[in-house]
Parts: sequence; structure tokens; C-alpha cells
Amino acid sequence: MPPRKAFEINDFEAWLGRIFIAKIERDPIDIRFTLWGTTLADWWGVDYTGETLGKQSESPESWETERRYFEVMSKEPFIGIAGGLLTQHGRDHIKVLGLDLPLSADGGGLDQVLSAHIRIDLDETFSTIAPDCPITPFDGNDP
Repeated sequence: MPPRKAFEINDFEAWLGRIFIAKIERDPIDIRFTLWGTTLADWWGVDYTGETLGKQSESPESWETERRYFEVMSKEPFIGIAGGLLTQHGRDHIKVLGLDLPLSADGGGLDQVLSAHIRIDLDETFSTIAPDCPITPFDGNDP
């Protein structure tokens, strides 16, 4: 797994504003956003920098599936695709897809996630955007 220092900010110049970097917290599992891009803040209507997953949503307690996704990723790292409507933030007219890349601070186990996002049309899915890219849906259980 690549360490975060393997990536220079210039590597993501075209994505600046649409990236988050999150630290995996354990006991209990959660993620804390250390960087929340300005475009993401515009889309979500909130800045999650320094906050935990879903804290500023309409129902912060409803994010257990997402926490489980990051918990499974922390045990057996994988590149993930996550997306959907921003309904929990009163933005159900906005749909996004994020590519989640597991990272390590020191080249060891997963402790950070870098995620790059795109905004998609309401009728689009990952399969319509990348039809030749196979995916394994996350069902909330260990792989």
C-alpha cells in the first residue's frame, strides 16, 4: 500500500477542490476528514475538515454502512467506489461518485483514505460511466 508521501499535491492538480483526505480512527471505527476540498464543500453545503463522517448531516447516526465500509477497507485494503445523492445534506439534486484510495502514513497498514470525486447526472451510475470496469458491490460484510 502506498504511503501518502508518495503523492505530491501537483499530481492531483486537476482534482483540487474535489478531494478529501481522511484519517481512519479506531475504537470506535470512524473517519475524520483532515482535508475537505472547496468544491466538495460547495456540493455538500458544509466543510467537513476536522469533522467525522456524517457529523453535519441531517441524521449523523445513519452512517453505519459507510463506517463499516471503511472498517472493512482498513482490514483488507481495496480501492473503492462510493457515490449517490447528497440527500442527507438537503442536496438531493446533486449526485456524486468518489474513488477511494487506501493510504498509509508510513507504508504499513491503512490509516488514511484519499478520495477524488466527480459530479454526475442524476440518471448516471458508475456502471453507465465505466461500463467495462467490473465492480463488487459492498454489502456491509467482510469480503
